[in-house]
This record gives sequence, structure tokens and C-alpha cells, in this order.
Amino acid sequence: MTDNARTNGFAIRTLNPDCDRLAVQSSVSSTWFCTYHGGALGRLMPKKHEVGIAQNELVVLRPYQGKPVIEIEGLGGPNGVLIVDRANGGTRVLRNGQRVRFELDAALVIKTEHFRAPGVDGRQFNA
Repeated sequence: MTDNARTNGFAIRTLNPDCDRLAVQSSVSSTWFCTYHGGALGRLMPKKHEVGIAQNELVVLRPYQGKPVIEIEGLGGPNGVLIVDRANGGTRVLRNGQRVRFELDAALVIKTEHFRAPGVDGRQFNA
């Protein structure tokens, strides 16, 4: 198993109908939308989505309309804790099993504690 295949994870629990317009965007995989209900029985309980995140991946939760209310739970992994940055201010650290509730009026950026942006490995760019 290579380091690139090692992932952390987190779960998103959708808590209101505005979550139908919440996009999950990634620097590695394609964009998808959360859903609020999960079928016939899902109308009684919020839907839970599990997301994997690689060490050098950014995941952005972006609301396109309304104010989605979500709960994020850290699922742990080999790349340390998750760093959750709100676009309108504030940073939270999410450890394994810890849950945090957000009402999103702006984007939420999630990365691992060992995240390294491209070109930040000590090498200089050639201009």
C-alpha cells in the first residue's frame, strides 16, 4: 500500500432540506451533492454520507442555496486529525469520533493535518 492510497475519513449527517443543495467538491475526485432524505425510511432520519480524504486532498463543502445544517464526525485514519476551516472565519480540529455541527452560510474546507500543497516540498518553482 502506497502513501497515496492511505486515507482518513469523515461522515456528513444532513439535518435540514437545504442540504440537498450542498456540494461536496474535491481536489482529487468529482463533485457530488449531499441529499437530505435517504428513501422511504430516510424521511424519519437524517441521511449520513461517508467521505474519504487522502493526505494531500482538499474537500470543500459549498452551499449553493439556503443554509444547510450538517454534522461532521471524524472517522479517523493514518493521516492525523482533520482541520476544518470556515470561509467566513474560524478553524476547528476534528479528532476520531468527535462530532461538530455547522450551519453553513459559506464554504467549509477540510484537510488532514499532514496536508502539503503542491510545490511546498522544499523545491523552488522555476520562473
